[in-house]
Amino acid sequence: MNILTTEDARFIDREVPKQLGVSLEILMENAGRGIVDALWGQYDLFSLDNARSINRVVLFICGTGNNGADGLVAARHLMEQGVPVHIVLVGDTSKCSDLFALQLERCEAMGCIIDMYDEFNNWSNVAIAVEGIMGTGLTGKLRDVTVDVLHDIDTMRSQYNFDLWAIDVPAGLDATTGQVAEGTLVYDYTVTFGAIKQGLLLYPGKAVGGTAVVAPLGAPWQQVLGDRDVTVTIDSDLAEKLINYRMPIAHKGVNGNALIIGGSNDMIGAPILAAEAAVHSGAGKVTLGVPEVIKPVVQGRIIPEVMVTSVDDNKALLEGRQVVAMGPGLGRTCDIPDLVDSIVDSYEGSLVLDADALYALGHVGSVDKDALRDGDIESVYTVERHLPYCVMTPHLGEFSRLIDLPIKWIERHYITLAREFAKAHQVVLVLKGIPSVVALPDGTVYINTIGNAGMGTGGMGDVLTGVIAGFISQGYSLRDSAVLGVYVHSRSADILCESKSWGYTPSDVSASLGCVISELLGE
Repeated sequence: MNILTTEDARFIDREVPKQLGVSLEILMENAGRGIVDALWGQYDLFSLDNARSINRVVLFICGTGNNGADGLVAARHLMEQGVPVHIVLVGDTSKCSDLFALQLERCEAMGCIIDMYDEFNNWSNVAIAVEGIMGTGLTGKLRDVTVDVLHDIDTMRSQYNFDLWAIDVPAGLDATTGQVAEGTLVYDYTVTFGAIKQGLLLYPGKAVGGTAVVAPLGAPWQQVLGDRDVTVTIDSDLAEKLINYRMPIAHKGVNGNALIIGGSNDMIGAPILAAEAAVHSGAGKVTLGVPEVIKPVVQGRIIPEVMVTSVDDNKALLEGRQVVAMGPGLGRTCDIPDLVDSIVDSYEGSLVLDADALYALGHVGSVDKDALRDGDIESVYTVERHLPYCVMTPHLGEFSRLIDLPIKWIERHYITLAREFAKAHQVVLVLKGIPSVVALPDGTVYINTIGNAGMGTGGMGDVLTGVIAGFISQGYSLRDSAVLGVYVHSRSADILCESKSWGYTPSDVSASLGCVISELLGE
């Protein structure tokens, strides 16, 4: 499913009328109808008059821009259907948008009940409140008057227990970054138009938007996007398209030969987790390369399906491998950068770089903070070290080191930095965060929509590395392996979460991978 930023939404509003001949007024009419359909999807609105208070209403709290105008359209449709509605206006109507003025005139002609916000005090009759104060237009802080209105809404909701809906995005949420301004409320539902807004999938925005309902715009807006960078959700629909059935004559020779390189005196668990995950994701043969000093211990602990070899002076180590995944538990001793560099420079197959292998690379690029702050995307990122086409799987701390930028900056510009890094280095970047994202060299970014808090334990990333390597070994592209890897890894954890919210282990997630693959194949 496509994802839209603030700029994407504005571009669509501008270009759909030009290119497709569907006016903004028609798009607004469709959006208002979408709000109505979403409300009917959750409530029997005809029952409002029979609720515990007389004449309980759907309250529309509308700003004077186009977001508020969407609410006016919805109120008009509900009134026509016999549903009790009440409209309150926030802002100066003498400075409203043209479409708001048009919709307000129509509501007044129909006899809708309309008050200015300061005049409204009938909160006890509210069954559902629908907020359309500003939509995707936020940049920076909320105005004091808006914060006061939101505070009033929250106070009244606590007292009268009505549900709160947002139109397109909650007031105070940045629709692109997911950052929230002080005073932003937590909503029960958000009705968003055309496609889900990016900020509703990124924290902290995801925590305030509630359940997102996507309403159609009534025009094929995808046709007008042209060559704009695309952002897509990672979900079951996508994963089902990527997964392939195996041929009946498949054997270990055609299912790939994966090599995992990792481990050190203090960290033998990480490479074991990665290697076992490669087996559980379907790799035909998996070999784990570790330092000779820990080889006997690893052999005594790992599942028998994984072959264990030494990385010390092993000239045949890379021969015959479809993929080499390097980094889990590798350590940070002075000899590790030379090992990583030698393999990165010499191996011509598919690479997955994780954990300590990423640390060994050091800074590979730098970010211009001023350009990032000003939105000058073309000037944001500068390459300092060229990398081969590979999959890189850093968490935020590792990514911070790679691009020499504090984590707090990454969190505020999460998708932009992932996209620009992948484009600049021409790599597949799996940025492990909440949520995880996969960024491609062509600028496409995939945002994971599943997973749970129980995954927050050491070793989960090692399992993901093994899963991605396992898919690559079976012939999947680096892109498909990264996307499928993120999906099956998270879905396995979600299945485990159904029986216990946390306390399941990375090994449990690894062992359940086959169940997810069977689910995707419809078996």
